[in-house]
Amino acid sequence: MWTENQKQKLELLRGRFIEYLMAVNYSPATLVNYSRDAGIFLDWLTENTALNSIADVTAAHLSQYQISLYRLETEDEKTGRKKQRLSAGAQANKLAAMKRFFLWLWQEGVIVHNPSASIQMPKQPKMLPRNILTPAEAKRLIESIPIEKARDIRDRSILEVMYATGIRRAELVSLTIYDVEMQTGTLRIEHGKGNETRLVPLTQSSQTALKLYLEQARTAFASQPGQIRLFVSSRSGGPLDVDDIRRIVRKWTKNANIKKNVTPHTMRHSCATHLLKGRADIRQIQKLLGHRRLSSTEIYTHVELGDLAEVISRCHPREKAVDNGKKSAKNAGLKKCAKRLPACTTG
Repeated sequence: MWTENQKQKLELLRGRFIEYLMAVNYSPATLVNYSRDAGIFLDWLTENTALNSIADVTAAHLSQYQISLYRLETEDEKTGRKKQRLSAGAQANKLAAMKRFFLWLWQEGVIVHNPSASIQMPKQPKMLPRNILTPAEAKRLIESIPIEKARDIRDRSILEVMYATGIRRAELVSLTIYDVEMQTGTLRIEHGKGNETRLVPLTQSSQTALKLYLEQARTAFASQPGQIRLFVSSRSGGPLDVDDIRRIVRKWTKNANIKKNVTPHTMRHSCATHLLKGRADIRQIQKLLGHRRLSSTEIYTHVELGDLAEVISRCHPREKAVDNGKKSAKNAGLKKCAKRLPACTTG
């Protein structure tokens, strides 16, 4: 079994690994996740193997770890009861941290061979986005927010920016006042996935909302000296966090009487889908959203089944001979089927 001294050496390696990731400018969220997931792997390693060193780990050990993740069941924090197994995405995240750890060990010369190189990542089902807002719903959601109180002005500018740019909520809360360029009508988004920076255009309405917020509302909140975050709390004067953004979206969705389960990611999905339906080039949408791979953006190329039925009934030569009443009934049935598409959990 692993001695306490050996366990301490593993922890030192984990600490050095995270310091390296910090040095190469990994995002704060990635650092937290990789540190946690590397710790989970090392705990498993010391509890389930009888090795003397990290250099003794083989691909067979890592395959066993992968199997353990597949079999792992999560617990409900309140009841302590077993819930469900880890999703393929959660398994992939933990394996990615483990693989990056071993790559670093190999680069540093701590190990001679990288045993994680042969470990394959689990396939993740591509789920279609669900609960996407219609353009009319997006308009109603944003315009239902009054522009009288400072906090409401802030919230409206947040919703405008989210819908205009498809920004992730973690990116949104990381924005600073220096990321907004009113003269060019652009927004610089740093610390995105992969810690990449992108420059995206703002819509006229989002520019107007931001200008109003910066001139009339933000100064009422930013009580902390030197506070440069763009969106700040009306209570503490400090930066908003991702949970604040979720609550803001939920609050105004309810206020607008929209029955869909709208989240910050719904705004991202809606932005991309509406741009695609407006015939925007998919590679332009990829750049806007900050997707590394085009395949991540292609999820939005799905055509809702009801829309497809309408196109077929209108354009297909065989359909033109069908009675209008029959076509309407068929289209209604297809639209019901469309509602049963799986929900999207990634992107």
